[in-house]
Amino acid sequence: MQPKIYSLEFHCTAKGDFLFCSADSALLKRLGYTQETLSLDRLGLNWESLSLLKNFLSEARSTSPATSPSSVHPKAEIPVKTLTLQNKSGKKIQFSAFCSSLAPIQEVFGEDILEQDLLEQDLSALTLFLVDTEPFAQAETELRKNEEKYRELVENANSIILRWDKHGFITYFNEFAQRLFGYTEDEIIGQHVMDTIVPRTESTGRDLSPLMNDICEHPENYESNVNENCTKEGKRVWINWTNKILKDDAGVIIGALSIGTDITRQKQMEEELRHKHKMDAIGQLAGGMAHDFNNMLHGLMGFAEIIQSRLEDEKLKGFAGKIITIARQSSELTGQLLAFARKGQYQLVTIDIHHEVAELINMLEHMLDKKINIESSLMAMESCIEGDSTQIKNSLLNLALNAKDAMPEGGTLKFTSANIAVTEAIIQEHGLNVIPGDYLKLDVVDTGDGISDEIRDHIFEPFFTTKKRDKGTGMGLAVVYGTVANHGGEILIESQLGKGCCFSLYLPVCRKQPEIVEEIEKFPKGNGRIMLVDDEEAIRTYAQILFAQHDYQIETCSNGFEAVERYQQSKEPIDLVILDMIMPKMGGQEAFRQLKAFDPNVKVVIASGYGLDNEIQAIIDEGAIDFIQKPFTIKCLSKILNKAIS
Repeated sequence: MQPKIYSLEFHCTAKGDFLFCSADSALLKRLGYTQETLSLDRLGLNWESLSLLKNFLSEARSTSPATSPSSVHPKAEIPVKTLTLQNKSGKKIQFSAFCSSLAPIQEVFGEDILEQDLLEQDLSALTLFLVDTEPFAQAETELRKNEEKYRELVENANSIILRWDKHGFITYFNEFAQRLFGYTEDEIIGQHVMDTIVPRTESTGRDLSPLMNDICEHPENYESNVNENCTKEGKRVWINWTNKILKDDAGVIIGALSIGTDITRQKQMEEELRHKHKMDAIGQLAGGMAHDFNNMLHGLMGFAEIIQSRLEDEKLKGFAGKIITIARQSSELTGQLLAFARKGQYQLVTIDIHHEVAELINMLEHMLDKKINIESSLMAMESCIEGDSTQIKNSLLNLALNAKDAMPEGGTLKFTSANIAVTEAIIQEHGLNVIPGDYLKLDVVDTGDGISDEIRDHIFEPFFTTKKRDKGTGMGLAVVYGTVANHGGEILIESQLGKGCCFSLYLPVCRKQPEIVEEIEKFPKGNGRIMLVDDEEAIRTYAQILFAQHDYQIETCSNGFEAVERYQQSKEPIDLVILDMIMPKMGGQEAFRQLKAFDPNVKVVIASGYGLDNEIQAIIDEGAIDFIQKPFTIKCLSKILNKAIS
């Protein structure tokens, strides 16, 4: 912006009295006057302004001649003062003024145009140059407002904004950064970035020591980067940084401007998702292994039962019994694997969690060391869920025994419950893998040794254990994880070393009342016809012997296609079909539907090495009378036959 320079002349006597004035056309326009209307009074000259003019007059009389407007230079040592003039509308306008010249009036205007009385008064013309400062003042005010606006924007931004010099020392740290990292401005300005907000080593093991030098030396690689940072209290946070190199007028790097966004929660959610995928993959592997192993155990246990029933030698009967016991124990292990994989046996009934906890506490009081105090605060108004009673009992027992092992010197084991409405906001906040709704929150809390972050990341994995070789299989918490997930819930863990542990189970509330089921265990004798469909030859052979032994006619098929064909061609009615789910050519689901289409009254029991999953539950909803999990014993089968007969 180029300054506008005006000329203003004051006519004064030898005594220093100012009589009248004149101005150039530009100044007249700026003030709104004409030459005829311009006067000392209208310029609004006050005492201070008149004193300034007299000072100019005195200085002009004692100094060398005029300074022309063309010689005005910002750095010239010319006495410049502020002169305030009033425009036509009464507004006060400030000008920067300096004296240009002082000359007799006749030299300025010429004797021929002046009246005689003016010539006789010995008048002088004091010429001032005026620089209009108002545009500069407005620009300065606007600049100051913009600076304040952008400073307020930077200070109140929801982002970390900091500057640091080329050596890594912090020169600016906005308020958001101060709140996030816990440092005041006085504490952080002048401190090095390293060891204040940037650790030398990430928790991943990455060395961050050369980071600041790398940013300055290779800025193209760090326009955007993510690294772990640390707060004043030592908490680790993940920041996504955008870096802008700062240079001086010569193009030399003097530092950097870094703007960061806290992505710690995003990183946690990514880790939770990765962990979930890993657990799902482990679950699929474990479920597949358990399914195949169950089929083998089924044949082993079945033949052992048949041998035992036909032996007369008590010693040999005992050996057969040991085979059955070992097979049953093995099936319990595969059951744990299936529970983790969420494919275990799953009988939907209404369960009162408060009742289950009360029974568990009663049992634990006789089991646990007296140094462990057991407490409960079951405050949930709605304490029922829908699920499998056996799985829930085993899960609660596993958590209690895990707490017991964490308190070898004694402590407190506490069960608490509450109802909670799980919203989308709560799901996001806690990273829950559930749908919104009403939940029962059951906390199992101990005052034991606690769990480190490293161990906590693996604690629900099957076969992972910190116990001695002969003290545990590593399946307890894996089973709990699978069971809770199988029931549409979520399990969270909070723990610190030396400060105990809290397992929080979120389970969907059920508003039905629990039912009492009476069990029938007697294996019925009969003369009906049973079709068993399974692709495992050992299972088919065992079934033939078992059912024939109890006066049933048995027909076996190796796949669903064969079963449908033989059922349709059978001349005698088939009273019950025991149908495996996973088979070649045609699986159990399709076979059931074709059998049902051919004979709406067909009685089908679904058998599987997996548990009662959604697919099997759908078949039961379509008309199958029951489900039995392999390997099943004669006792288990008796319940199914009694139900089919009834």
